[in-house]
Amino acid sequence: MNRQQAPALIFGLLVVLAAVLTSVLSGSAFARDYRINVGYLPLYAETKDRGILIDVIKAMGAEYPDGDLHIEVYPFERSIHNVAQGLADLHFPIVGSADWGAENDPYEDELRTRGLRRSTCSLTKSHFPLYRHRDRPPLDLTRLADYRIETDAGHKLFFEFPIQGTTCLPCSVEKLAAKRIDGLVFASREIDLMIEQAGLTEVTRQDFRIFGSKFIMPNTAEGDATDAMLCAVISRMIRSGTLERVARPYSAYFLREYGDPYLPTRKDIEKLSP
Repeated sequence: MNRQQAPALIFGLLVVLAAVLTSVLSGSAFARDYRINVGYLPLYAETKDRGILIDVIKAMGAEYPDGDLHIEVYPFERSIHNVAQGLADLHFPIVGSADWGAENDPYEDELRTRGLRRSTCSLTKSHFPLYRHRDRPPLDLTRLADYRIETDAGHKLFFEFPIQGTTCLPCSVEKLAAKRIDGLVFASREIDLMIEQAGLTEVTRQDFRIFGSKFIMPNTAEGDATDAMLCAVISRMIRSGTLERVARPYSAYFLREYGDPYLPTRKDIEKLSP
């Protein structure tokens, strides 16, 4: 190397060093892609390119500048299994508290035995009414153990009172209409559609509980980092109004039926503040 080449070489090394430092300081040195498995749900998540919730997750990807969110749709249990086996980074959706924070219930205990956990933040919320026969008075929420109430078998752990599991929700709707059970608890949009399709007028609903729709991730330090990323992206979408806009096909039903879009708000963000 001669003296004339040395300044140019030094300048080039300084440019590279500056680029590396800028990358580290901006956090992009830790950028990565995420594999999100979504549980199959008619209307909500039918393929990786079609579904109301798929559109919301794609909007999340647009708000995440440090990589790509790769979406695949699978049956629910396989989707969760893929995360447990390291074949995916996240599963969505799963029932959790509507309040942002760590989960602590029997289902979370079960997830931990599989090396998994739920996210701190929820992407959407959902109303789980208590359906009953129209001829009967509202069920007493202080003594639910006295009634014969059913829910989807995979959701039994989300309720603290004795509840029967079913693998056929349309069958449970028919049983309720025939007064063979006293109540049915599940997501309102799905059950309302089943009632409409069956042409039933005997079933009505009463308010019961609001759940959050959360993510499942590994219960590891890497999972904690993923959780922080999710909260940051969802918080950004709330502040910018992006979540409200892209989730409108999802939230319009709840706004019409309950007067609430059931989306996380700035108040949820504030709960994460120290």
